[in-house]
Amino acid sequence: MSQKFPFALVDGAIIPFDAAQISLAHPVFLTSFGVYESIQVENGQPFYLDSHVRRLLSSAAQLAIDLPPFAVLRQWGDALIRALPAESYALHMLAIGAKNGDETPTVAFLPKPIARYPSEYYTMGAAAITYPGERLLPQCKSFNTLINYLARVEARRNGALEALLVSGGQILEGARSNVFVVDHQGRLITPPAAKTLSGITKEVLMREMAASPTPVIEADIPADTPLTEMFITSTSMHVMPITHLNGQPVGDGRVGAVTRMAMERFESFFRNTMRKALE
Repeated sequence: MSQKFPFALVDGAIIPFDAAQISLAHPVFLTSFGVYESIQVENGQPFYLDSHVRRLLSSAAQLAIDLPPFAVLRQWGDALIRALPAESYALHMLAIGAKNGDETPTVAFLPKPIARYPSEYYTMGAAAITYPGERLLPQCKSFNTLINYLARVEARRNGALEALLVSGGQILEGARSNVFVVDHQGRLITPPAAKTLSGITKEVLMREMAASPTPVIEADIPADTPLTEMFITSTSMHVMPITHLNGQPVGDGRVGAVTRMAMERFESFFRNTMRKALE
C-alpha cells in the first residue's frame, strides 16, 4: 500500500496534501519553467536539507526565478517535516515560475514515497544502457526532463535500471543519477561538474573518497573507454553498482572493490549523519 501523506506546503502555508494543486492553464505545462529538488527523509530527519535548498536557489537563479531567501525556504522545509509523521519519504521542493514577470513564483514542498530497490542490486549489481542526448542547462535542475524521461523509458524496455546520457562521444550522467567509472588504470572517474548536474550524493561521496586509496578524478569518460567498474549515485539509490552496460558485463560483471569501498564509505557517512541528527 502506498504512503498517504496528510500535508504539503505551498508558499509557506501547510495545507492538506490533496489541496496542493495548480491550474491546468498554468504556462508551466508548456514551458517547463520551474526547478526542483528531492531530499531523503529518514524517520523524520532530512539528509542534507541545507545543500538541497542552496541548489534549488542556484537552479532558480539560472532561470531568473526570484525565490524567497535561504533562511525562509529552510524554515518552510523544517515546518512541514515537523508537521508530518516521523517516517521515511522523499521531500520534493518545487519552484514554479511566475505566469508574468510582475508575479511571484509558487514554491511547494511535497512529501512522496521514496524509491526502494531490490537488495540484490547492491550485492550483484544492476544493469544500465546508454542513450543519446543531454539535458538542457545541465547544471540547472529544471522541469525540462523530457530527455531523462525518454531515456528511462528505453531503459525499462531493455530491462535496465538506468540509462546513461551520451553526447559528443562522452558519457555525461544518468537520467536520474551521476555516474562513476573505474578505468583499466584503476582510476575512479566522474564527468566534470561543468558538464553535469552534480548531485548531493555525488558531492558527499567525492569528499568521503578523497582520503581513500582511490580518490575521485573529474575527467571526460569516452563512451568506448574500457572499464573495470561502474556505479551510479542518487538521493534514493545512494551508491548503486552497475555490472552490465548495454547487455555486456562491466569488467568481470561483478561488483568491484572500489565500488564496494564507495558504498561502505557513503553508507557509514549517511548512518553517522542521521544518528547525530537524532541526538
